Amino acid sequence: MKKPLVACNWKLNKNPSETQEFMSQFLEYVGKKYESCFAIFPPAVNAIVVADALKDHNTRWGGQNYYLKNEGAYTGENSAQVFKELGADMGLVGHSERRQIFKEDDDLIAEKVLNLQNLGLTPILCVGETIEQREADQTQEVVFYQLIKGLSKALVDQDFVIAYEPVWAIGTGKVATPEVAEEVHAMLRQELSQLTSPERAAKVPLLYGGSVKPSNSKVLFAQQNIDGFLVGGASLDARSFVDIFENCLS
Repeated sequence: MKKPLVACNWKLNKNPSETQEFMSQFLEYVGKKYESCFAIFPPAVNAIVVADALKDHNTRWGGQNYYLKNEGAYTGENSAQVFKELGADMGLVGHSERRQIFKEDDDLIAEKVLNLQNLGLTPILCVGETIEQREADQTQEVVFYQLIKGLSKALVDQDFVIAYEPVWAIGTGKVATPEVAEEVHAMLRQELSQLTSPERAAKVPLLYGGSVKPSNSKVLFAQQNIDGFLVGGASLDARSFVDIFENCLS
């Protein structure tokens, strides 16, 4: 049976004391056996708390956003090199909120993917369509474009993860049906096989994100091409976060 990779994106939530409480609960709930099946993406201000909590554990973690340069005159940005020195091994790239609110374009996203790989960090490249694009039957066009552009400078033989997050399902309570999510994941897998090889594409984890919670994780994970989740709101509670994973195994 495949094991899910379940990642939490806290966005701009939790202070350091709340992060410490979460980490204590999380490590108690999950135990050593499955801790490597999780990834945690805290706000940058809480990175040192997560780093300290995970220093003797195998849970993966990283930043929600890194700049494409590791040092210099870039006020307000985060250095992937610094996160790596703290123990991070992953990073989110191209989340819809970075694309829409902060106007990050695909060229910038491609540079960020490459920078993470050059440092030995694993990028999670996020792709997904808006409700307007879905209703215009542009889902495949949009997600393929974001995938191809996002990986245009990538080292495709090095580790990377793809997260499909339909924008219309993020934080709205709406969730793509298992069939809809699987259809997009299968298309992404096929496109990856063209960009790399069928053997390489089969090994790339494809995560689903968009109002994932304990009650729907099992049926979503049962789909052939859904390898795990990138979870927002339901990951703010440690019990809920772990339940999403445990329900996939039940």
